[in-house]
Amino acid sequence: MKRLLSLLLCAVLALFCATTVQAAGVSITLTASEYALHYAFDAGAQDPFVILEYTTPAEKGWMMLYSEDGRFEGDIALAYSGAGGKTSVALTSARTTGSISKASTTLPKAADYQKPTGKSNAKVMDFVLTETPEGFHYAFNAAGTDYMLLYWRSKEQTVTQPVYPDENGHYEGDVISNLTFARTQFTVQVKSGSGSMKKEATVRKGYQAPEAPQRQEGRLSGVTVCIDAGHQENGRFVNEPIGPGLSGSTSGKGGMAQGTKTNRRESIVCLEIGMLLRDELLRQGANVIMTREDQTTFHTNIERCEIAEAGGAQIMLRLHCNNSSNRSKRGIQVYGPLNSEYAKAVADADTYREMGQKLLDAMKTRVGMTLANSTGMVRLNDNYVGNNWAKMMCFLVEMGYLSNPAEEYLLVTPVYQQWLAEGMADGVYEIAVARGWVQAQ
Repeated sequence: MKRLLSLLLCAVLALFCATTVQAAGVSITLTASEYALHYAFDAGAQDPFVILEYTTPAEKGWMMLYSEDGRFEGDIALAYSGAGGKTSVALTSARTTGSISKASTTLPKAADYQKPTGKSNAKVMDFVLTETPEGFHYAFNAAGTDYMLLYWRSKEQTVTQPVYPDENGHYEGDVISNLTFARTQFTVQVKSGSGSMKKEATVRKGYQAPEAPQRQEGRLSGVTVCIDAGHQENGRFVNEPIGPGLSGSTSGKGGMAQGTKTNRRESIVCLEIGMLLRDELLRQGANVIMTREDQTTFHTNIERCEIAEAGGAQIMLRLHCNNSSNRSKRGIQVYGPLNSEYAKAVADADTYREMGQKLLDAMKTRVGMTLANSTGMVRLNDNYVGNNWAKMMCFLVEMGYLSNPAEEYLLVTPVYQQWLAEGMADGVYEIAVARGWVQAQ
């Protein structure tokens, strides 16, 4: 009954905690409760992607929002603190990285909130963190305490929350962070009630590959595609011959590019988009081969080509993200082989350029880029081992620049990742029609 009365009181308080603030032509309505912050605003159609940052007394975080018409509304789940206090929200355009608006309101204090009291500075023992797909699992012992503070932060979220022991002083539980990206590192501290740090450790958020949908009959039925999600979590240097009929060797290292704002590694971004592309191709009837479905599997470039060949792939797409010291560079690039003996056996250079352009144009059309050369290009060269050793049509697809802050935010956003996958699937279809693998539909 006490809990029910508390929830009813919070609902009433929420009615009085709705705040509307207008700045720079964008008004934000905030409605606060002890467990959530509801937001609503209209940023206009020119800003379909908006970065929302929020701060409460117990936590702060940011998220990327998407709306086709520029109207946004949703809820931010808050870690329970009970103490209430001032909450602020700031909006930034992902397109320009410029400020859109700011607003603030007050979280209501929970009706049953009581500040924890008692011994909170005992010694912390047996502190263990385990990664999970949702966040992480924690466990530690602190005999003689009635509560401790668990402080954790990722690149996307920072939270301080009280945690409570069992009768033996054992603490254990799961932290769920929907804002933190897969394979992002958490720094976790156990603190006393006074805020004194007792233990610190790190753990990464887990990654669980989505289950593949059932392949359906469609416009790509009979076509086999190999998806090579570039790199893996931990880089390795491997010397490999550049290609058949070419002189020299080169070395490759996994996970080279990394976002400047989100710290997301190229390897996990490529894997996420690769999984979306897999699902899209299966829905359109294609057979799909994946060179990897996790962050730990390691294959050399030549081994990846051998996987594609063993699976009977007619085309191989090697997914990567670009990087540059010039942070203004952006756009999609497609690279094909040039003088490799294997490539020449598949098609001549003009055909490779034509097919690469079909792939590039399909991607740019789907993500809304202009088809002008300034936003992308197709190049053939001998630089890439993974292209040169492929015995089927093969393209390296640089899907965007993680070094460009605006494009980085897009590359890590599920909506934009889906657009890239759909664009590549459209490109595969255009190539399949041109090569005579399927009939135009």
